Amino acid sequence: MNLLVRCAAALLVSSAAMLVSGQTPIQPGQLATAAKLQIGEPGDVTANASNAMPRVSIAATENPHDAFMNRLWMASIFADIAGTSLDAATSWGKREGNSLLASSDGTFGAKGVSIKAAFAAAILVPQLCLRKHDELKRVFAVGNFAEAAFFAGIAVHNSRIHPAAAVQ
Repeated sequence: MNLLVRCAAALLVSSAAMLVSGQTPIQPGQLATAAKLQIGEPGDVTANASNAMPRVSIAATENPHDAFMNRLWMASIFADIAGTSLDAATSWGKREGNSLLASSDGTFGAKGVSIKAAFAAAILVPQLCLRKHDELKRVFAVGNFAEAAFFAGIAVHNSRIHPAAAVQ
């Protein structure tokens, strides 16, 4: 019962704190400032015409080429994941030629999928860590599309292979 009373008191205090506002509400179009400024005081936007417009840093704007490269890089990541997934899906249950990916019975299964996922993560995680470096996005995109094409080609090859016969 004591815990219930404490929880109710905490809820009452927190809800009362939300009702009491420490600042006056801001009207639409009004700038949020730390204190009300009087006309003619330093920091008043009407006193200095250069302060009337907000400052925009040129470095913060993104040019169309960077925006395109960013979209291309993101598309290459999705293509890489799709190619790797397609390869894994078409390999499932079939005899695996790569002994690293093969399960104990020689077929592609959960072990191969986990290794493929780890390989994809090892390729993509550093790219996500370096995503602020716009000069690397072109290299990343080319590499991702090349890897996607490689795995898509393997998937086409795997689709022509029959599943492994069940061992009796």
